[in-house]
Amino acid sequence: MTRIVALEEHYATPDLLAATGMDLSWLPMAPEQRLLDVAEDRLADMDAAGIDVQVLSAVGPGVQELPDEVAVPLARDLNTRLHKDIAARPDRFAAFATLPTGNPDAAAAELEHAVTELGFVGALINGTTHGLFLDHPDHTAVLETAARLGVPIYLHPGTPPAPVLGAYYGGLPPLVGRMLATAGYGWHYETSLHALRLITAGVFDRHPDLKIILGHLGEGLPFHAQRVDEMLNPLTANLSKPVAAYLQQNFWITTSGYYYDGPFQLARRIFGDDRILFSVDYPFSDNTVSTRWLSGLALDPAIREKIAHANADRLLGLPSRG
Repeated sequence: MTRIVALEEHYATPDLLAATGMDLSWLPMAPEQRLLDVAEDRLADMDAAGIDVQVLSAVGPGVQELPDEVAVPLARDLNTRLHKDIAARPDRFAAFATLPTGNPDAAAAELEHAVTELGFVGALINGTTHGLFLDHPDHTAVLETAARLGVPIYLHPGTPPAPVLGAYYGGLPPLVGRMLATAGYGWHYETSLHALRLITAGVFDRHPDLKIILGHLGEGLPFHAQRVDEMLNPLTANLSKPVAAYLQQNFWITTSGYYYDGPFQLARRIFGDDRILFSVDYPFSDNTVSTRWLSGLALDPAIREKIAHANADRLLGLPSRG
């Protein structure tokens, strides 16, 4: 049976939920209890779906919008506790670090600590921090550290800044506006914009070894990539490559929450089979639904192996167990 590694799999602690005031009660999948479990129930759910490894990350927005005096120690505590949890089952779990990106120097130091001392395989960052994208000079230390360590940043969607929420998603029924701003549409396109800002701001010319992972089959970029390339290339002569070349050389994408055959085939055409990684988006998506979709795809066995685990093993340095 094919080994399966899932990359965008979330967890929480009571301290994190309390510090952020996160309210998950409005979501139809009632995820809170599954977020809080990183042991028996989660493993049973993985086993039922045939998932061998989850790469765990703190549920967004993590600590990013918290004041430094809370965010910095809480990030260290989350990573330390997660390291201990993983140590109990290192064959089943790996981790992306939580970073206090509101304090970029502390975030870079925490990334260094998590990778070199805890064995984490990268970091997950949720959208903007205090309204700033990662191309802002304030975030240079974090990007430099990730590139130097050779670990990816999983660029996950985050809650839109307040002015965007009001302008784009106000005046609607509250729950509809909330969902439209996030998983229903908005945050996918904000994340694709974030990725394009990194390219057009020259981030990858300054940090050519920087690796970025995008979820949700590339956050819409496979559909828009050719148009974006055509429109932006005449205006980006300062870059060393066409825009599409950065997408194909510095980015990987995952299937998290997007189990649709047509978009998947388009993503394969744009990004290639070596840069697509399986993910679920647990517990916001269902493990079994996702693995059944993967097993049902009409793929050459070697391609299925790449997407199920081999690409992740190579990118994250995971020990492949066949």
